[in-house]
Amino acid sequence: MNKLNFLQIFLGISFILFLAYNMVIALELKYEAGGDAWDYIHLGLSVAKTGKYGHFDSSREQLLTDFKDKKIKNTEYNYIGSTAFRPPVWPILIAGIFLVFGYNLIYVLIFKFLLHLLGVFIFYKTLKLLKLNEVLIIIGAFLYGISPAWQLYSRVFLSEPVTLFFITLWVYLLIRFIQNKSGFLPQALLGGILVLSHPYYIFLPFSVWLLLLLRKQLNLKIFLFSSLICVSIISAWVVRNFIVLETDQIVLTTSSGAVMAKGWNSEVVKKHTNTKGDLADEELVLQDYVYNKNRSYNEVEKMQLYKDATLNFIRSNPDLILPIISKKLLSAFNPFPETPRPGVLETGRWFFQLLALLSLIYILFFSRNKLIQSLAFGLILSTIGISILTYSGFRFRMPQVALELFFIVFVIDDVLKRRGIKQTNNVKR
Repeated sequence: MNKLNFLQIFLGISFILFLAYNMVIALELKYEAGGDAWDYIHLGLSVAKTGKYGHFDSSREQLLTDFKDKKIKNTEYNYIGSTAFRPPVWPILIAGIFLVFGYNLIYVLIFKFLLHLLGVFIFYKTLKLLKLNEVLIIIGAFLYGISPAWQLYSRVFLSEPVTLFFITLWVYLLIRFIQNKSGFLPQALLGGILVLSHPYYIFLPFSVWLLLLLRKQLNLKIFLFSSLICVSIISAWVVRNFIVLETDQIVLTTSSGAVMAKGWNSEVVKKHTNTKGDLADEELVLQDYVYNKNRSYNEVEKMQLYKDATLNFIRSNPDLILPIISKKLLSAFNPFPETPRPGVLETGRWFFQLLALLSLIYILFFSRNKLIQSLAFGLILSTIGISILTYSGFRFRMPQVALELFFIVFVIDDVLKRRGIKQTNNVKR
């Protein structure tokens, strides 16, 4: 057995052990879902049972008990209204799992883990496209598989691990298109699905395409068509919200108002951190804003109220604009936790993020690869845009692990190749 085969077997067994350990923990926690994670299960259940994207009047505790007692299939729930508070891709996938396999949370977890296995394979294929060192490709795929950030969020029903898969697949399809100069449609479609999976990445596809256009890796026609297809995918959800929510507002998620308010208020400079980015209370922007406090606001109206109050705060506090932007941008690119979090996985996460930051710097200043530079600049521009508009944080950054590890492996390979060339030249001399 050669060294490469031994490495593959050793890392393969290690990966299976990591995966099994995380699955055991996820199975233990599956009936403790709360917060955002529960929202996705609730919405997926709504779509599966009624064909409508909205809420039941049953409590979280009651529905989790019904899941535990296997009563979901034969129980009818009272549908109380449509929503757009969460992006649609993950709940729709959950609904499909329920309809095909049955109303059991174990199936959702299995799907997430199988999706991650597919993601590892696609990441491996992506590294192969660049013809990197085979040992680095294998190690890179292994690190992707056991990523501390993935382990932290694979144990619950949040959308971040699913978004990680879509970013991984989108990068693969994009690089394959750039190299082959054919098949632009899949990566354009994935760009729209990516945004509807996690709106935090709404600027990412467009930023990368624009950089590729400027670096002459894309022509204008492909840039326009890719952007148009991506916008069309996103617009299908926006049109649904026009109709179902009976609004004339452009709604991607109705939570966008509160998210903006959390990123723009008097406490952001003091309280915002990359580990707890949403500590600042969205209600703060309403304190000095004149509105009808006695009326009841529906979901869309509440969203618009927060947006209007946020804009009012920005206009009324011009002296805070630059401090808030500076605080959020420094936080967005800071690999170290600004609010300490104990644990091996948390330590592993910031260590990988530090390597990713160093790799970004290397790519921007030393790499000659236009494709990789476009991906790096695109990620930076996307992060700047969304951080200014709302805010960033470790959890929201989790799906970009695909790009961060991609940059790390590429840089190590590039450094080794340059060192090898230098040594060869020295020998010749």
